[in-house]
Amino acid sequence: MHTLGTDTATGALEQARGRPRLRWLLLWLVLATQLPALLLFAAASWLVFDREQVAMSQQLMRATVALSHRVNARVVSVQRALQELARQLPPEGESLQDFHRAATALARDLEVDSVLLVRANGEPLIDTLHAAGAALPRTVPAAFADVARTARSDVVDVTTWPARNKPVVGIGVPLTRAGGETLALHAVIDLVHLQDLLEDEQLLEPWQAAVVDDAGRYIAHAGNGAALAGTRVGPRLREHVDHGGFATIQLAEPDAAPVMVSYWTSPATHWTGVVQVPLAVFNQTAWRAVLTLGIPLALVIALGLLGARLMYQRLSTAVGELHAAARAADDSRRHGEQRLDGMLQAAPSATVLIDTNHRVRTMNPAARTLFGHAPQQLVGRSLEPLFTPLSWRDCQEAIAEALRGQLRGPDGHIRGHCVRLGGDVFPAEFSVSAIPGDDSERLIAVTVHDISEREALQAATLAAHEELEQTALRFERMLLREMDNRQAQIGRELHDAVGSAMAGISLLLEAAAARRREPELVGPLLEKAHEQVNLVSERLRQLSRGIVPAGNEAGALRQALEQYVLDAGSIMGIECTLRARGDFSDVGAESAGHVYRIVQEAIINAVRHGQARSVSVRLARAGERCSLSVRDDGKGCDLSLVHPTHPGMGLKSMQARARALRGQFSLHNRRSGGCEVLLRWSEPVARD
Repeated sequence: MHTLGTDTATGALEQARGRPRLRWLLLWLVLATQLPALLLFAAASWLVFDREQVAMSQQLMRATVALSHRVNARVVSVQRALQELARQLPPEGESLQDFHRAATALARDLEVDSVLLVRANGEPLIDTLHAAGAALPRTVPAAFADVARTARSDVVDVTTWPARNKPVVGIGVPLTRAGGETLALHAVIDLVHLQDLLEDEQLLEPWQAAVVDDAGRYIAHAGNGAALAGTRVGPRLREHVDHGGFATIQLAEPDAAPVMVSYWTSPATHWTGVVQVPLAVFNQTAWRAVLTLGIPLALVIALGLLGARLMYQRLSTAVGELHAAARAADDSRRHGEQRLDGMLQAAPSATVLIDTNHRVRTMNPAARTLFGHAPQQLVGRSLEPLFTPLSWRDCQEAIAEALRGQLRGPDGHIRGHCVRLGGDVFPAEFSVSAIPGDDSERLIAVTVHDISEREALQAATLAAHEELEQTALRFERMLLREMDNRQAQIGRELHDAVGSAMAGISLLLEAAAARRREPELVGPLLEKAHEQVNLVSERLRQLSRGIVPAGNEAGALRQALEQYVLDAGSIMGIECTLRARGDFSDVGAESAGHVYRIVQEAIINAVRHGQARSVSVRLARAGERCSLSVRDDGKGCDLSLVHPTHPGMGLKSMQARARALRGQFSLHNRRSGGCEVLLRWSEPVARD
């Protein structure tokens, strides 16, 4: 009864300790199930936030470009009207009254403040603000006379004219009289009259637009035009505007909240259109999209936590029931062991009864079968011959503890070795229990089990476990090798797919930089660069899906090379030709991808490192034998780069692709100049 009470208390303690472990297990389970969702939400939030910011930046730039186009259109329309008026100028010495009336009518039609006709020395001849024949100021600002001196159409930035009390701008064209004198005809515009250039229905409420001249002064400003007209822009905005061009930037002027600014400087007028929006408003749309994405995820997490709570309650109840069942099983086993003392002869286990002097009193049939001894051979003799020396010592200690009311070992069972009749030793598990009675008549029951089969099974299980571990280790090594190979393949694909395209973009941008003083040539080059950026994006998407550049179907090699040679010649400004002989329609997608990348890398190296101006690609096939040759007229190549220890990624990529084709790759200089890349491989012929 004492032992039973101790076991019950121990079971209750284990049950109390099991509940916190169950809670921790469920907590880790919830984290394991929700962590992928959280990581996915973080990645999706970043993508959504970036996409919304890009969209807002594009909208800012579109508004800025539209504003600059309106300013250009206004300037061009005024210059054309002035050129038409210039044809009506009478010869020198004739009256200017009719011309004055025509100029006044034109000023009214153009909605400008006045039309001004000046000499190269700054002397005004006509000012429509004054009546014909009235006295005019002796001179006008030098900027108005510069058009006559330079004989070129131009715009006049914000200037202050003593004859007028408001800042103005001018749009002027030169004209030449019959006598050879060059005059300037200007449309003078008050800055207030330029506010209509900022009217745009697509401009949202917190956005602001402005037009800035070449000197960094506001020509027009939405919402506060009268106060800011003629004033200078902030110093940080001025730094960017002075460099010209166009951009969308984050800007923080002194004592002002940060804003997103988009500006575009017209190469014709040198006036800059500026559209800005507070940074908080700029980011608000992106954060709203992230919040919209996060609400469903929060609901999913809440449902997951609720499910975990319900699961914990049910599992806790089940664990309690299991503990109760385990305690009941322990009680039944102990009662069974007590009944076994009175049912020795019917017991299936080998049991031997001995006295306190270790002499055998009786044994059941299972013991006779196990040890091979007849009862008369053992009764009255010591139990020692049935055990090996070490096991007999353990058995003696167990007998002594059993007599004291103790159990040896955690469950009363001891492992050792026993001896059968004839000296056969076998592994055994035995237990010792004392039978209640008088001290002089106390008996001890020794129960022995042959565990040969169990140990054999354990050994087999251990061997199988070790074999499984070795198999898992081999699999991990194979997996690591495959991962390394895959990473190397991805590196080659990135180098070939993106590197070549980026090299083309770099060449286009270098050409554009070299022709930056020729705007009519820069535009087409930038358009080609933009097309290449789109091509890089598309190739990256293809690479993420495992699609080879020559197409995902057989027979695409020749068409892909023809298109690439055409594109390379146009983008890099070289003469690039392709000659193909033989049928390549049955070449598989994988082989076509390797050949395509080798051609791509060879052409890029020829232009970038060899300064080649002409590249010839030759593709030939006769049966299964295929060959590829890429020749250029550059300055040749350093053959030491072909050494395997050289770190060059391009050559390594071509060599690796040649090995994937099981072909032969070589690189050598030509006697006539330049170098040649040569590849030979075998491609099985498709059978009908």
